[in-house]
Amino acid sequence: MQSLIDTWNIVPRVLIIMFVSLYASQVLIEIGLLKKLEFMGRPLARLANLPHEAGVTFLASFGSVLAGNAIIARLHQEGRIDKSQTLLTALLNTTPVYVKETFTYQIPVMIPLLGIKVGLLYFLTFIVAGIIKTLFVIIYGRIRLKGPEPQGRSLEPDRANAATTRKRRPGEVLVLAFTRQRRLFFKVSGIFVLTTFIIFLLINNGIITGLVDYVQPLTDFFRLPPSCVLPVGTYMFSPLVGATSIGAMLKDGMLSDLQGITACVLGSMLMLPIFTLRSSFPKYTSIFGFSLGSSILLVSTALGMFSRAAFLLVFLSMS
Repeated sequence: MQSLIDTWNIVPRVLIIMFVSLYASQVLIEIGLLKKLEFMGRPLARLANLPHEAGVTFLASFGSVLAGNAIIARLHQEGRIDKSQTLLTALLNTTPVYVKETFTYQIPVMIPLLGIKVGLLYFLTFIVAGIIKTLFVIIYGRIRLKGPEPQGRSLEPDRANAATTRKRRPGEVLVLAFTRQRRLFFKVSGIFVLTTFIIFLLINNGIITGLVDYVQPLTDFFRLPPSCVLPVGTYMFSPLVGATSIGAMLKDGMLSDLQGITACVLGSMLMLPIFTLRSSFPKYTSIFGFSLGSSILLVSTALGMFSRAAFLLVFLSMS
């Protein structure tokens, strides 16, 4: 029953965002607006040898990563891009999150909680993670992918009828966009609800929360005091609560600045797989399918953990 309640608390808001983003992205495609804005994302896509559509989905991801991924998933299902191109483009679509969270979470929330020095260091680790992910896409794309075709096909669903699409009345465009996205939305939402319930079931049975017991050996390894075990363990499931606890310990002098940033980065590294399983896994597997969705999340999570582990080793050498 608790898992049902937890699922109900999170699902309606996500489904509303999901429907709006899917519908809005399809409307933009139908009116040809995204096609006109392709040039803004083309340089980055070209660097990674990705097709020009990747630049469009990258741009769409600034509004909604879900919308950008929905576009690229449809192109993959239609056979217009292969698995490697889809994986790299989906990774590229996550990088706008780093820009948005800078102004919605890092600067207004994390820096005040942790203080200027520790907060800015934590912000640096956050930005570097995004840079590493972008560099991975570019380097891997240049090594494994051939250059895109000089003239790729449009994102618009029916290129042959492009002139007709431009002449449609606003009401017709809205109805057509709803018709095209209706089946995808119901499929995605059904899988999302089921997977979210299963994950909350595992959490409430203690299978996932039992991972906190493994935190102390890690805090000992990185030379953190025993009092850090609970904040770091809490950070795994709620970064805001964990950061608040660490910030309070910094202000009380219980932790040095180096210990504080180490605790935050360790907590964020341990949080990534939990967040992926709890939040991202249902969305990605419902959009891309189990195999491809899992591959995208595995690479994305591994890159995020790698960047944080590198910082932790630097902090360990300084302690």
